Amino acid sequence: MKFKNSFLVSFLLFLWSFGALAQVTTEPSVPNAAEKVTIIYDASKGTAGLKDCGCDVYIHVGAVTEGPESTTWSIVPFDWGTADAKAKMTKVEGEPNLYSYELTPNSFFDNPNGLTIYRLGLVFRNADGSKEGKSTTGGDIFVNLSQGFQVVFTSPASQSVSLEVGESFEFKAEISASSGDISFELDGIQVANQTGVNSLSYSFLASQAGVFTLEAIAKSGDEEDTESVSIEVFSPSNVSPLPSGAKLGINYVSDTEVILALNAPGKKIAHVIGDFNDWVKSPNYQMNRTPDGEIFWLKISDLTPTQEYVFQYLIDGEIRIGDPYADKTSDPDYDQEIINQGRYQGLKPYPFGKTQFQATYLQTAQEEYSWRNTSFEKPKPEDLVIYELLVRDFDDRRSYKSVIERLDYLEELGVNAIELMPVGEFEGNLSWGYNPSFFFAPDKYYGTKNELKQLIDEAHGRGIAIIMDMVLNHAFGQNPMVRLYNDGDFGAPTADNPWFNRNATHPFNVGYDFNHESKYTQAFVDSVNNYWLTEYKIDGFRFDLSKGFTQVVSGSDVGKWSQYDASRIKIWKHIYDRIKKNHPDAYVILEHLADNTEEKELADYGLMFWGNMNFDFREMAKGQNKDFNWAYYGTRGWQNPNLVAYQESHDEERVMWETVNFGMTSPINLRQLENAVNRNQLLTAFYFGIPGPKMIWQFGEFGYDQELNNDRLGIKPTKWNYLDNPQRYRLFQLYQEMIKLKSEHQVFNDPEKTTLNLSGAVKSIILESQEMDVVIHGNFGLSNSGNVNLSFPKTGTWYNYFTGEELTVNGPSVSFNLRSSEFYIFTDQKLEKPATSIVQEDFITAVPKETVPKSDLKIYPVPTEGQLKVTLPIEMTGTYYRIIDMTGRVLEEGMSQSGREILELDVTDIKAGIYIFEAFDTKRALRKRFIKN
Repeated sequence: MKFKNSFLVSFLLFLWSFGALAQVTTEPSVPNAAEKVTIIYDASKGTAGLKDCGCDVYIHVGAVTEGPESTTWSIVPFDWGTADAKAKMTKVEGEPNLYSYELTPNSFFDNPNGLTIYRLGLVFRNADGSKEGKSTTGGDIFVNLSQGFQVVFTSPASQSVSLEVGESFEFKAEISASSGDISFELDGIQVANQTGVNSLSYSFLASQAGVFTLEAIAKSGDEEDTESVSIEVFSPSNVSPLPSGAKLGINYVSDTEVILALNAPGKKIAHVIGDFNDWVKSPNYQMNRTPDGEIFWLKISDLTPTQEYVFQYLIDGEIRIGDPYADKTSDPDYDQEIINQGRYQGLKPYPFGKTQFQATYLQTAQEEYSWRNTSFEKPKPEDLVIYELLVRDFDDRRSYKSVIERLDYLEELGVNAIELMPVGEFEGNLSWGYNPSFFFAPDKYYGTKNELKQLIDEAHGRGIAIIMDMVLNHAFGQNPMVRLYNDGDFGAPTADNPWFNRNATHPFNVGYDFNHESKYTQAFVDSVNNYWLTEYKIDGFRFDLSKGFTQVVSGSDVGKWSQYDASRIKIWKHIYDRIKKNHPDAYVILEHLADNTEEKELADYGLMFWGNMNFDFREMAKGQNKDFNWAYYGTRGWQNPNLVAYQESHDEERVMWETVNFGMTSPINLRQLENAVNRNQLLTAFYFGIPGPKMIWQFGEFGYDQELNNDRLGIKPTKWNYLDNPQRYRLFQLYQEMIKLKSEHQVFNDPEKTTLNLSGAVKSIILESQEMDVVIHGNFGLSNSGNVNLSFPKTGTWYNYFTGEELTVNGPSVSFNLRSSEFYIFTDQKLEKPATSIVQEDFITAVPKETVPKSDLKIYPVPTEGQLKVTLPIEMTGTYYRIIDMTGRVLEEGMSQSGREILELDVTDIKAGIYIFEAFDTKRALRKRFIKN
């Protein structure tokens, strides 16, 4: 069927009565379960998944029979993802995004037991269900049904209205019958009535402060119904300038006084409610408003020193929010778990029964944290070796304290910076942290704010900087600045929200998108950054999704989003300048991944960037060949070494996981752990050989191989026991040595000349500086390289870093024969080689293959605790044998007895590690490795 103009007129009049276009409306507006109702769906609203889809739209509808507040669909007539003609909606003529569907609920559903249908549950879709239309929060849409005659207030949509003296409001009530008698009574006195109508309106003028009740009384024949709303009228806010020196948030004036200041332009009235007034709004706690109407503020006195008070702002009598600048939150959903687990000493329970939604704390005369390591000097940006760390998964205890206890390990590894994945208050307790709600509060699940400060302080004492992963692209629905201007309790931001876009301007957005061109957002971002740098003495930021800081609408076009964006560059230069003004040595690292022209301009300005090389390294880990010179800032044409290239980050699959699951199996089986470690050592040596700052994602140093995308955001096991595995431990040792080289020799950070030859199977890096020249050569192929000429920048004596051996270079190159995954690091200055207990042949490459089948030479048990048995081929009895370590040092030797096949050797006094057993006769040499625990 098609809608005629008469329907459109009445439909638009109906929408006008609500003052705004709704996502789902009905005709009649008060539908009855026993009568025909037309559902009108606006595909441009809510999640807008079907907006301008150019497709048929289908209704997915369910009957809710468990009660008027239930969200359970008891009867569902249509299957999802089918082009069922009975579910197809009718497109409203001339309206690109309006669709209608007509039904009589009591007869439409198969309901043989005659259950009461209280509501309709709705979701809209295309034929196959790949596109959906849901509520603004991404949930189901519900339409309440009357069961008989009913009167309903259709304006306001809630059961209460807050007004200021002098304001007026238009109330409207409608009945479920086609006509009846309707009247309004204000506190028992009739103020309007009309007979034979379907609706009635009444304009209320708020002439004095107080609380009033407006009741709608309706009759139709013998049926009668009433409905009421509460009207709260406030005295106008006192207009007064914000006291000098006060800023947004909680201002501690003395041990007994605070000034609270809330930015809420366009709002009329604000009260403070909390423990200090038993959560009751009163004239004494109505906030002043600044002359420009931007800020509400209130001075509260007579507070008890050191006592914690939970409080909220009550805006326009309806919206309850915590302070956006508070450093501690009270959460109705998740705090009890923290209390039960003893994760936060002395945490107060949420004030249930007195308020709703997230609240915040204030506390005068707080005990200040006493900083001990106040002379910490940050590493230069190019010297950084950053360890990205998720508190939740770094230790099974999941706390700031547990990270403190692991700092010795990180110091031993050699890193000089920790990048903490977001620790600001986020929604829920177990999260990666990229769903922020309060930007000034550390998340309580990990511990107290002073425990976080202690972590930072202790790290500084070990020469380790702290970089905070900061999420300022978006916020989630619990954020008070979202909730202050949004659709419902946790809906999308409204168009008048000073900080947020109603719809994200770019792809990959989650939560609600900040408008970074807004002066309100810019001021908020500057205050957040300065707060953490000052209060917590962090050393810099890694900004998440920095490419999203734009108002250039790209929609779902990733290519357009990644293009050079002058507005985004201006925004980031502003943020950078404001940070550097007060903290000139702070790190500013962006997860940008945009066009190189944009990154180059910002990098040359001073900003640092993540450099995602994960794909190339994962491919090489599996045995493929890749040229990864994009990991070098010079290849990108940048002036400064501001590129934090990485093999892994929290967002990508693990390199070792790729190797052991998908590595080539011939001619070398990379999926065997020993060969996988060899391969990852090769990758790591070359990764650290490229000049510039580096980053390790936690546990990459010992070959963590748990799949990321198996429950991507879920808790991952720590696998600290991997360090007990000699194979994985030698990867850890290589990380130590490469970090040591980088920390002690500037040539690895910012050499005067860098030459990369990374395209072939045999790759090389040559670094030259006045201090020292370095040459790295390695075979990325899976077979022996054969004799290849490897370049050196000059003749003379060179030194193998791992063995200390000298190499005389007489020309521009030297011929080498490299086994698969074999690599060398040569320096023209003699350096102290790694300790004997570290240097092993397997530490660099693979042990040469045995020259006889493994079945002919048996060593057991492996690993051994002290007694080692060796079975030699019978024809080799009476031969010379020896045990050597991985440097070739002989630890034990002897001759087998003539005619004796089994040797019994005591290796109790040999240190734990990997060793080689060798046996010789005049015809052959046999080698086999073994592990001593």
